Amino acid sequence: MRRRRRRHLRLKLALKKVDRRQLDKKKLAMKKEPPAPPEKPEVKEHPAAKERGGKRYVLLCPGPVMVTQHVRSVLAGPDICHREPEFIEMLQTIRAKLLHALGLDGRYTSVVLSGSGTASLEAAVAASVDPGKKLMVINNGVYGSRIAQIAKLLGIPLVEIRSPLTEGPDLNRVAAALKRESGISAVALVHHETSTGLLNPVEEIGALTKQFRKRFLVDGISSLGAERLNLAKSHVSLCVGSSGKCLHGLPGLSFVLISHEEIPRILKLKPRSLYLDLGTHLKSQEAGDPPFTPAVPLFVAFHAALDDLVREGVRGRSAKYKERSAFLRGGFKKIGLQFLLDEKLMSNTLTAMWLPKGLTYQQLHDPLKKAGFVIYAGQSELKGKIFRIAHMGQLLQGDLKEFLRALKEIVGSAASS
Repeated sequence: MRRRRRRHLRLKLALKKVDRRQLDKKKLAMKKEPPAPPEKPEVKEHPAAKERGGKRYVLLCPGPVMVTQHVRSVLAGPDICHREPEFIEMLQTIRAKLLHALGLDGRYTSVVLSGSGTASLEAAVAASVDPGKKLMVINNGVYGSRIAQIAKLLGIPLVEIRSPLTEGPDLNRVAAALKRESGISAVALVHHETSTGLLNPVEEIGALTKQFRKRFLVDGISSLGAERLNLAKSHVSLCVGSSGKCLHGLPGLSFVLISHEEIPRILKLKPRSLYLDLGTHLKSQEAGDPPFTPAVPLFVAFHAALDDLVREGVRGRSAKYKERSAFLRGGFKKIGLQFLLDEKLMSNTLTAMWLPKGLTYQQLHDPLKKAGFVIYAGQSELKGKIFRIAHMGQLLQGDLKEFLRALKEIVGSAASS
């Protein structure tokens, strides 16, 4: 019995020694070959970061635009809550300053929305047409088509007067349709058709809307602040604008200018949208109680941009744009480029040109970007056929001279090859 116990004890001790040896071997192996750390996800550098390397680009596109150092610097200020008095005071100042800068005091009010120009355009389309009534859209470009698309999505019956992209609307056709079609509540027109650079006749269309007693909605997104536009004289009921184009703010804010006669009707309208109901925003902004969280930093930047506009004056800015367009177009002609439009139809805000022979858009765009200039492509049926140069924003004369030099070199090189 005792022998068995001794054997059992010796076996137990032997097994313990084996286990200990195996454990020591494992520890030794771990010391020699430490476990590989968990793999870190590969962080790829954004192409723009590598390409730019801090380089300054001159933006010759119709938004976003180059802004002043004053606008850029205010973004470094303190954070603001939109429910606090300091934001409400800034919002009311922006609304008033916008009217004052555009010469609309006492005749219009303004509503500022967080969203691109299309956000305010959709809100204005929804608010311009009475329930069960039709919207007439005068369409001669991509942005006229956008108004028609918004109306269709909102279920608003449509009467569309279409014209070729390179022509203004036929006023006789517009008048005949207004006379013929029953149930039209409002007429919509794009002032500056950014897809081509064409300036539409707001005053003439406005006279027709007055004659036929229709509401008049104008898309002034890429013209307000740069082109001559007298809203009261043109009988405009609602006009849509954007912070990030000719008003030299940052992109992402837009607004609707509303004639005083339209306010009671808009406040009574049944909403067609939650976020983009113009009556909701008008009521809440008048009360100083934003219904949703606004893009606060963009309001701060727009506040500063409107300071710049008030100092310069709309007439001063319009004159500057006119001089700039004349300078650039003179340079384009010397290079031998062909304009898309007859010059009498062209705005002072943008020039559209046929692509030079032997160059695709990318073959023109890429070397210009390498030289520090960002241009814009054609849209819709003009994609791959034209390129566009916007004259908007805080552009310096030296930059424009250098741009023309680079453009001439690229076009000349293609012509000689």
